[in-house]
Amino acid sequence: MRHSKLIAGLVGIVLGLIIAFAIPTPSGLAHAGMVVLASLVTANIFWIFNVIPSFATGLLMLSSWVILGATDFPTAFNIFSTTTMWIIIGGLGLGAAATKTGLINRIALKIMSWFPANFSGQTLALFTAGTIISPMIPSAHPKTAMSTPIAQGISNALGYKPRSKGSSGLFLAAIWGFLVMEASFLSATAQNYAFKGLLPHKAQSVLSWGNWFIMMLPWTIIVLVAGFFLLRFLFKPKNDKTIEKTFIKQQLDDLGAMSREEKITGAVILVSIVFWILESTVNIPAAVTALVGVSVLVATKVLTPEDFKTRLSWNTIIFIGTVMALGNVMQTVGLTTWLRVILKPIISPILGNIWITVIALPIIIYLCKFVVVSLISTGTLIIIALLPFFSTMNFSPAIIVLIVTTSVNIWMLSYMDAPFLTGSAAVNNSMTSKAALAKSSLGYMVINIVGLLLCVPIWQLLGLA
Repeated sequence: MRHSKLIAGLVGIVLGLIIAFAIPTPSGLAHAGMVVLASLVTANIFWIFNVIPSFATGLLMLSSWVILGATDFPTAFNIFSTTTMWIIIGGLGLGAAATKTGLINRIALKIMSWFPANFSGQTLALFTAGTIISPMIPSAHPKTAMSTPIAQGISNALGYKPRSKGSSGLFLAAIWGFLVMEASFLSATAQNYAFKGLLPHKAQSVLSWGNWFIMMLPWTIIVLVAGFFLLRFLFKPKNDKTIEKTFIKQQLDDLGAMSREEKITGAVILVSIVFWILESTVNIPAAVTALVGVSVLVATKVLTPEDFKTRLSWNTIIFIGTVMALGNVMQTVGLTTWLRVILKPIISPILGNIWITVIALPIIIYLCKFVVVSLISTGTLIIIALLPFFSTMNFSPAIIVLIVTTSVNIWMLSYMDAPFLTGSAAVNNSMTSKAALAKSSLGYMVINIVGLLLCVPIWQLLGLA
């Protein structure tokens, strides 16, 4: 493994040097564009093979643009002063408080107590809990790390053996509710903001919290309903008896009465979501709302300075920032215009019709996921490849972000989804089988395309397609 990373790193560096300095600059492209293209090739190889930590690769990529004269420092690092970066930081801070106080765990268990203690009831409970909690925590890893042990406790209480149909189904219900449903809400994961940040400013303005929810509503409904019946069809045990909800009751009893910190966190998150929904009406940027919310949590001592060191994933924040910097710099050096001419024969047929795009683009993303493991790297590569065509499409580029967001979350093979691995590790890889993963992922891949197709009429009514 160590040698493969070293070889990949050397190949990436050599390819970058060849593109930047050995290959003649093509007609229509300046040398600065070649430097950015070279750095992008090298960075992608580093990201795919995890040669060094992703955020370090991103910082080296931005620095190389300045060192090699492709652009200046303010242009290369401009993204770190934008509202998108601050909404990510603020959102992660709110999520850290929700996790630290135990509020999210309480909400999930309370919702599960409302449903029958059998496979169908608790599958529906996990779907519901995950969907409600998703917009509160903009990070997939803590949600999957928290939800799968709850699913395991339910599985044990229902008497399901490890890796049995019932156990696999409840594990996947936790993943489906807490991870897959992130695509329904802008604030549900930092990668949504990262993908949005790659768009031109006008297209970014389309994707407010409220608009995102409305644009994804048909997808949300079909993925929840069809997903529930898919898991029920694939994994419901033959003898599925309803039992007493002793496990859930015990967990809630152990939590005790709702703490002061939980109440404050819940109130702050609820107010924040309301202001995000009304962003265009109250004219307060989402980033400001999130930062005020975090400040309130710090002032009330729900969050401490130490929490900012340990509970916020700063390496992820930096990585997202370096990825988002690509869109602006590619346009600045003329790389997007040049790529549009080169790729037009291949890309234009796909983007020429919204219905074809909704079917073909997810399939392309599915195939990419077999090679590019990182969710955000896959999405970034796709959006950057399509960036040159945004000005010529007959529908809003915002739609591309929605398609990418829903399509990168697949788990045909377990390595294809890092948050999935986190959830699996949280239960010692004991709940599901490889066959169960493949069948459920294939089902989601089909349902996802159907859900996106059902969104098209909504996009057309909104004047976006």
